[in-house]
Amino acid sequence: MENMRRNQEDGSNQHPSHSPTPRRSSRNKPRRSKSEHEKRNITKNNDSEKVLPELTIDLFELIVKRLDVVGFCTFGAVCKSWLEICDRIKEDFLESQAPIAVLTSPHAERTCYLFDMAKGKTKEVTLPNNLVGKFYVGCSGGYLIIENINRQISLVNPLTRHRLKCQAPPFTSRGRTFHDHIIFASTLSRKSYVVVAICNNKREFQVFHSSNGQWSSGYFYGASWVDIAVFNDQVYVVTKEAQLAKLKVRTTGSSTLIEMRNTPNVNSEDLKFVVSDNQLLMVDFVPEKHLNIYKIDFDAMEWVKLDKLGEQSLFLGGKWGSAIRKPDRWGGQTNCVYHLQTQSAMCNIYSMEAKLISNFPLVENSTTSEWLAHGWYHPHQCIKVDNLTED
Repeated sequence: MENMRRNQEDGSNQHPSHSPTPRRSSRNKPRRSKSEHEKRNITKNNDSEKVLPELTIDLFELIVKRLDVVGFCTFGAVCKSWLEICDRIKEDFLESQAPIAVLTSPHAERTCYLFDMAKGKTKEVTLPNNLVGKFYVGCSGGYLIIENINRQISLVNPLTRHRLKCQAPPFTSRGRTFHDHIIFASTLSRKSYVVVAICNNKREFQVFHSSNGQWSSGYFYGASWVDIAVFNDQVYVVTKEAQLAKLKVRTTGSSTLIEMRNTPNVNSEDLKFVVSDNQLLMVDFVPEKHLNIYKIDFDAMEWVKLDKLGEQSLFLGGKWGSAIRKPDRWGGQTNCVYHLQTQSAMCNIYSMEAKLISNFPLVENSTTSEWLAHGWYHPHQCIKVDNLTED
């Protein structure tokens, strides 16, 4: 018996053709150690901060920074540990997102074209069917603001296709754009949003509150309002003579002129507000003639002229979306002006002396000159507002 047991153990009495085949059983599989399991899986416990040991935090951050805004938001929604990664690099990520030029062609009624400054490529975006006979009136808070011939105002995020709708204002001139400016004021409330629309012909501004689905109206006198901006949860407007006013959109629907010292001596329909780095700027730019930049100092209640932009550049042209950004983050030129040609698919670069430096096309292999550049879209803004729902 002892010899038989030894022979069975070393297999010396077994013919090769009759060697037993090992049976696959989960019981026979070696159990992975806890460390091996952690290497293959990210913990399912949202309260844990464990991530893949072979993918370090630095490597995760490097991967996330290569995503677009939509991918960035999706990544952060996976679990708590991934959200913490996004929160840690959010500011740096947003600074790296290049502005996008918005163009349309009469040959594609339902399509708008988005030119990505960083990638140098143009993307087609198809809009909803009912936005026919549309007018692009503004862009703010990550949304294109569109008014159609049926008096409907829609806010469409061209990247996520998320859409917010307002009921038609009390009165609108059919067949043409009734409002000169429309802005989406998403920062005025955490639970709702506000849309402010300006009609210079009637010296009237209208305010839509999503919380009650109603429009209210206010009136103003004097010069036309050439631009509107949201700054520090307040809505400001400016006239062509650089008169500054603040709108009370939460309650009375009235406007209040703000007395400022050192008001610039200007008279231009093309004055633009620019919000950046906790500053509200006004820009007076005429290509090949002059570039004047003024900061509104609310502490001293005066206008302060700026001569340099440093590592930043201005993005102007079209009717909306003016901004100041750091283009070296995506390989652009600093201390200059990127200016869209309204009636073509070109962008010009001007010096601080308003002199042309260079230009480049916004549409690849364009076969038509019938392009209209509407303004700049800023993709990083949609992170703040895509969680909004219609009340």
